[in-house]
Amino acid sequence: MKQFISLFILFTILFPSCKSVQTPSITGKWEVTIFISNNDTLKLPSSPATILLTDTGTIYGSGSCNRYFGTYTFKGKNKIDIVPTGRTQMFCPEILFEDTFIKALEDIDNYSIQDSVLVLSNKSKDIILKLSHFQDKIIGVSNDSHGCNTAAGYTWSEIRNECIRVFEDGIRVNPVNDPQATTSAFIIFSIDSLKAEIFLPDQDERPILSRRILPNGKYAWNMEDDDTYNIRFTENQWVIEKRGRILYSTKR
Repeated sequence: MKQFISLFILFTILFPSCKSVQTPSITGKWEVTIFISNNDTLKLPSSPATILLTDTGTIYGSGSCNRYFGTYTFKGKNKIDIVPTGRTQMFCPEILFEDTFIKALEDIDNYSIQDSVLVLSNKSKDIILKLSHFQDKIIGVSNDSHGCNTAAGYTWSEIRNECIRVFEDGIRVNPVNDPQATTSAFIIFSIDSLKAEIFLPDQDERPILSRRILPNGKYAWNMEDDDTYNIRFTENQWVIEKRGRILYSTKR
């Protein structure tokens, strides 16, 4: 018996138990700091390209000009599939960079975290995106009660607990009954995507909705026992509904 115990102790010393290594979470908002395409390092635009990955498999951000959105899924260890499903249609000087960036996202199939940097690449490694956690750069004089510089386009988000620019951090949705409308609503998600905040045009009302699982396994954001507002991702578009009627959509 003593010999068995001695052998067991020796075995545990020589062969320590393996601990499972957890893959670092990649959810959150990231900013592109290096973009290599076809082995060339591209010059980054003045307005950063960003990626926000939620824990519900949705992705959205800025291509530096337009807002885009889509989905992502994990395909195995360090394997990821990103599917951009739509974006706004403004034309900017950075549009060529943005087109290349969106196309690169479609080709990405690998991810890793290296020294707090998110690295995305394709199979052939001729597309590499390196991203750091996004840091808002607020300049100018703070104006409102929360310290947000409204002159620079910042406003307070309750669910983010910080000053944001809705046109940079949110998903733009347009009125479905007025294709010529020049004002839009914006959807802001909390980083963990458990809450959604609606910024309606020309209104102080900013409904805050909670995430709920639907019978089909998909998600919706609404208020319990209240059908006033409902947010869903359906048919490759984000929609805001009110009592069953679609008011805003990412599609024109």
